[in-house]
Amino acid sequence: MMSQFEFKLGIAKSPCFKLLIPFCLGIIIVYVNDVNQSELTHLFTFLLGLLPVLFLLNRKNQSPATSCYLFICFLFFGMQLTLNQLPQLNAEDLENNQVWLAILEEEPIEREKVIRFKLNLLGRIDRQKVKQLAQPVPVQGLLQKDSLLNQYGELGDTILIKGRITNISKMRNPNAFDYKAYLKSQGVQYQIWFRTNDYKIIANQAQRNFESIISNRRRLLYRRFHDYIPDQTYASLAAAITFGYRTEISSKLMETFSTTGTIHILSVSGMHVGILFGFLSLVLMPLRLIKHGRLIAIVLALLLIWLFALLCGLVPAVLRATVMFSLFLIALWARRDLIGMNSLAGSALILLIANPLNLFDMGFQLSYLAVFGIMSTMPIFKRFYYSFNSGVKEILDIVYMSMGAQISTTALATYYFQQFPTYFLVGNLIMAIPSSLILIAGMFLSLSPFNSINHFLGTNIQSVLLYSHKALQYIESLPFSSIKGISINWKETFAIYFLLMVLLIALRFKNKWMLFASMLAVLILGMNSYQKNEALNTYQGLRIYQMGREYAIAYIQRREVILFGSADTINQPNLKFNVHRDVSQFAGLKQVKYRKLTKDRNYSLKLGERHTLAICNSHCTSQAKFILLRNDARLISNNRTSLLVFDGSNSWSSIRRYTTELDGLAQPYYILKDNFAYVWDG
Repeated sequence: MMSQFEFKLGIAKSPCFKLLIPFCLGIIIVYVNDVNQSELTHLFTFLLGLLPVLFLLNRKNQSPATSCYLFICFLFFGMQLTLNQLPQLNAEDLENNQVWLAILEEEPIEREKVIRFKLNLLGRIDRQKVKQLAQPVPVQGLLQKDSLLNQYGELGDTILIKGRITNISKMRNPNAFDYKAYLKSQGVQYQIWFRTNDYKIIANQAQRNFESIISNRRRLLYRRFHDYIPDQTYASLAAAITFGYRTEISSKLMETFSTTGTIHILSVSGMHVGILFGFLSLVLMPLRLIKHGRLIAIVLALLLIWLFALLCGLVPAVLRATVMFSLFLIALWARRDLIGMNSLAGSALILLIANPLNLFDMGFQLSYLAVFGIMSTMPIFKRFYYSFNSGVKEILDIVYMSMGAQISTTALATYYFQQFPTYFLVGNLIMAIPSSLILIAGMFLSLSPFNSINHFLGTNIQSVLLYSHKALQYIESLPFSSIKGISINWKETFAIYFLLMVLLIALRFKNKWMLFASMLAVLILGMNSYQKNEALNTYQGLRIYQMGREYAIAYIQRREVILFGSADTINQPNLKFNVHRDVSQFAGLKQVKYRKLTKDRNYSLKLGERHTLAICNSHCTSQAKFILLRNDARLISNNRTSLLVFDGSNSWSSIRRYTTELDGLAQPYYILKDNFAYVWDG
């Protein structure tokens, strides 16, 4: 099948690409701004009403007015669909504790102290009657863990919960993971805390819910891998490579794949669909010898890749590849060339119409950038050097694809993860064949009814994973295997992609002026990077992070970081979430000096040569420049120029009483409780 078909980039002949631009612009406008839904709906309806008139006036030729009209229509179409994905609650719904009727949208996730749910609110109970909402509203449910409750419900269950709905708080630490933005990209803008006695399952719909059926099937396949692969670590790894089910993979194993640039192998993506498609093309090839065999092969391939997508949970990366290969097969059946950019933009448009918030999904962004990078750079690489010799051709294809994907995703991946895998080419070359073998063997293992064959497959899958893992561990142990602590903002990320586009045009079309412009842009970016690096080299400052009832304090002086905290280790989850990204821009985590402090003692800490910091967990006396007050502690005496910081361990009543006194004394203070971290630049 593959030999009869050729992808073409062809941006100029890509109507889907031209429609995708205004559609994405409409999504972004609504996502970052407050838009009145009723006014937008009326305006969009009016625009649709003009469609027959415009069609009658432009039946023969498409005028600029038609193009402009379509641009505006798709702009408003994107805005309208995004509004539908971000429903709002009324002010009365956010008042006091109320009883809500909801449906579990995802399997509950168990954490150290809470159980997390994704819920769809259907309505609230008012005088023993359900007051239905205009449309279901997604919320994050947070249940405080209780040893008495061992059944938290399943996907599709209908539940009653009692609690107060609140808006999700903003990021409160510098450079920390923006959890509010992440939840908004999932359509969630509210959360509700509740206890076990405020939570009741009233109907079990799991067996009748399509998503729950798929989820249950995935869990059965996951257990099947554990039954036939002896080592449970490699069983989890095989399940991740085959179906993207990676909930039980250890953080150490994830770090190995991340450092070597092969983390994408554990997230089912277009690569997996491509491997499966290539395998099906080979297996179904004999069908072309029979009557209508070509059509039968295409239909079977379509059914099997969509079945695979369902088993993978219809994640965006798999959906993108599945839609693209579906378009590929339809074009193959119609004996027409498929414009690469048009198919890529078409698949994106389909997925964004289904869920506009996919645009802000990190996996969606990286997936499409990777494919665009491969499509746009492969012709350039082949122009420099290519060979059709058997073996060499396949290696060059893997190298060029890895380079194209890495070039197009590096800036965005660095923005999200703040690291760059130096040996990504070597890692991807090592894993190219093993990952293909594991995927195909894993598919057979999940479908085979024969125990003897399954044991044989399981043992061999483990052997392949064992040697592959050892190879990746060796790469990870090499010097400079990963450059960490690279901090870039969204403006710098945008500038890098603008540079890449200019450079791509210059090389693709041999335009010397574009090449000159790209060199100038490189020079400007280099100067900006140099200035930023110099500022970090000379930086001196203090950060008292927002950690709730815990505390973490970083003192930075010329790339040397001392971190004081109440956590047992620097790798404690709360520190990872709130502190790691910030301190890693100054020094690698291995170079950060961590000092564990207790939560019940008072401390006096020296910061450099001139400053001191006092931590008062109980009443104390201090002349320090900075004083962190905790647990409603009071100062017996202090320097009136000292800055007092009140963290989340203090009660609001105590903070109000104390700050009233401090206002009268004109003494500086900062309320850290429910506020952004305190940052002092020395």
